[in-house]
Amino acid sequence: MALDEALLDAAAESPGLAFFRTYEWTEPTLSLGYFQSISQAESDPRWGHVAIVRRPTGGGAIWHHHEVTYALVLPVSHPSARRGGTLYHEVHAAIAQTFLAQGIPVKRRGQTAAPEAHDRPFLCFQDRDAEDLVLTGSKVVGSAQRRRAGAVLQHGSILLAHSPTTPELPGAADLAGAPTEKKGWSDRLRETLPIALGLQPESIAVSAANRQHARDLAEQVYRTTAWNRRR
Repeated sequence: MALDEALLDAAAESPGLAFFRTYEWTEPTLSLGYFQSISQAESDPRWGHVAIVRRPTGGGAIWHHHEVTYALVLPVSHPSARRGGTLYHEVHAAIAQTFLAQGIPVKRRGQTAAPEAHDRPFLCFQDRDAEDLVLTGSKVVGSAQRRRAGAVLQHGSILLAHSPTTPELPGAADLAGAPTEKKGWSDRLRETLPIALGLQPESIAVSAANRQHARDLAEQVYRTTAWNRRR
């Protein structure tokens, strides 16, 4: 989370920079959306003894277990950064093509049915947004955003398989026999998604300055009670 925000700051300061990275979590972790109340997690016993962090992006809580997380950062100069709905649509279309290449026909929820009005659930993968990617009606990809000086960070999660902690949330492997090897999905996304957005991808190491900024954010923000219990 800290590195994603550090890259957002870098793109906000240097409009020629864009970043895309994917990752998994060293231990199963619950990430709260920026606007969520931690009391919602505390009211459910299954979250009583797990790692919890608050994201800089909005949306519902995500249980990061059998999934791949992506972070896309675009500067204000990129056309898709100017309209949030456009970016969701373009990114999810590229991810849908990545699934289709594996023989898995995910679709935008808005293609199959109009989302029903409802109270926002605690967990992201129980929410029902038109831009969600779904398999047989179950959400397998969701995303959320944060903006800073015109630059945008879009976080997303690709749910590969259900977790024993959240058996009510099937993943792509449960629904359609999708592969669950995370590196394979990361490689596919890195090969297709930046190009779909008109970017010319180049593999680079994170700069020393951005790494130091991320370390500072981790210690001063993301690992603090003040941040994680701010709501």
